[in-house]
Amino acid sequence: MHRPGSHESIFGLAGLALAALSGCAALMPGGAHRSEQFAAGNAPEPTISTTVLSCVAKSLPFGSGDAYTAQFNALARAAMPAPPVPLSPSATSVLCNTVAASGAFHAYRETTPPASAVAIIRELAQATGAKSIAVPAMRLYARCEQDQKTVHDSAGRVIATVDEGTQTCRMDRFKDVGLFLFAADGTILYRSTKQVGNTSNTDPEPDMNTVLAGIPATFSAAAGGGAVATEPASPTMAAPAGATRAAYTPPAPAGVGPTDPKVDEAIGEVNPKAPADCKKYVKTVCRATSIPDNARLQMCAAYVGTVNNLVTQQGAKSGETCKSMMPSAPR
Repeated sequence: MHRPGSHESIFGLAGLALAALSGCAALMPGGAHRSEQFAAGNAPEPTISTTVLSCVAKSLPFGSGDAYTAQFNALARAAMPAPPVPLSPSATSVLCNTVAASGAFHAYRETTPPASAVAIIRELAQATGAKSIAVPAMRLYARCEQDQKTVHDSAGRVIATVDEGTQTCRMDRFKDVGLFLFAADGTILYRSTKQVGNTSNTDPEPDMNTVLAGIPATFSAAAGGGAVATEPASPTMAAPAGATRAAYTPPAPAGVGPTDPKVDEAIGEVNPKAPADCKKYVKTVCRATSIPDNARLQMCAAYVGTVNNLVTQQGAKSGETCKSMMPSAPR
């Protein structure tokens, strides 16, 4: 029985109830929808994409969802093969609490997001010269249960069960995955979303591919090699709702090239127990010539952190994940 211990599981539970009541998969949240202002054709060019907007329930331990984020990022790079623009933690917090909030994720009729989200998109467009911006997004929920202890009598018999006032949370099998396509003015032109975990098969990859299929846009690199966030985003939301700090900061005046010793130092932070394919993946992305030098160390650190979390969560099996990510790695 699904017994959520916090509001962060309610949306997934609602989807389950809807499926049970309707008996019709077509009524589940999601699908591909265009706004009335974007009835046909491709989005205005140039169109850029961002890294995955990963919205993880705050009650989950730090690093939860990193493996899913890396998986979605790899698939997104195959579907949108131009170098992505990373989202800063502040931009991640704003977008996760607005267009990708649990109650709005599948609300395809909403074409104008809240002002804070519009500000983020407009700043990204201004920084990159884009006329439209695609944001792959994923929301992961928590399933929490109250921690309890049993009280025994002198004979060892259980006489009571007492709540300890704490809870233990793990990732719910329900997930939301989607692709949001924005115009430069912040309006939503197109969205394709799907709720994952409604069946016994909890592998999200097929549904990730579904929402990334047929995106009505032709993608190109950001102007000037890519204006990126100087803060690598963490999938775990930490900033309060309503944060409106800029989605990026101006690039540093000096950069670090692919062969700089500082890059070697960053690569050296990879978990020594990482499989060879994961070490190869980190070296490839950290030395990619497509990554702007003024953001190389920040992005390298983000990739190293993702791989280390993969190793922690998957052990030797992380090598297969890294191997699957390699074809879409920045070069």
